Amino acid sequence: MSRRARQKSRTDCYHIVVRGLNKALIFRDKREKTRILNLIRENYQEYNVKIFAYCIMSNHVHLLLEAKLDDLASFMSKISAGYAKYYNYRHKRVGYVFQDRYRSQCIEDNGYFWNCLRYIHLNPVKARVCRNIEEYTYSSAKEYYRYRDEKERILADAAYSMNKKRFETYIDFVNFHKMSDRNFFIGMPEEELVQRKEISRDILQDMQYELKLPAKEILDYTKTRTQFENKIRDWFHISKKSAQEIRKMIENELGQGRS
Repeated sequence: MSRRARQKSRTDCYHIVVRGLNKALIFRDKREKTRILNLIRENYQEYNVKIFAYCIMSNHVHLLLEAKLDDLASFMSKISAGYAKYYNYRHKRVGYVFQDRYRSQCIEDNGYFWNCLRYIHLNPVKARVCRNIEEYTYSSAKEYYRYRDEKERILADAAYSMNKKRFETYIDFVNFHKMSDRNFFIGMPEEELVQRKEISRDILQDMQYELKLPAKEILDYTKTRTQFENKIRDWFHISKKSAQEIRKMIENELGQGRS
């Protein structure tokens, strides 16, 4: 079966996710996280890739970048192959290291761009690896405000310019990361589920305000419960069954689980 062609972004901006095979922890320690960062740093200019955000987690990588599709494919192939060779040598193993191809998500407008950047920087916070974005070493959050020699940089010059234009101070930058939105971004399955639940809770709150009913009543009555599920389906473009599963999770979290 032929692979599905990648969707092309009108802006040439993409959110990229590459993860370990079977959710394996392929970036366990400082050496491994530093190695993948070095591979990104050593190759992005050769393939005309502009990096705007990155985050290295223990089993996956997030990148927000700008590139032509052919250059992007070559760049991702180079860093993935380079890291797989390093990882297999270090752990005395053979075989695949990454799960299938990298995943890509088109970034088509300015608002989505900044919300994606925030989502990437918040990955370690949401995973409870750290308490705030400033504490995490292996993301671009620190690089935006820590001076680095040009040879050590990963972020594009345009990234610094855009950041300076949007945020007057570092505090403004940090506060921006404390805001929320209802955009959905690709990630690990567990990350995507957390996003769906968070956004669904917001949708439920909207219904509470609109209908002037408590959450319990909305989820108890067949008509409003179905309305809530339909809103979830429309928002995420998912099946009725998937929407029902999310609704049940929220019910359980509210202490009113339904069989």
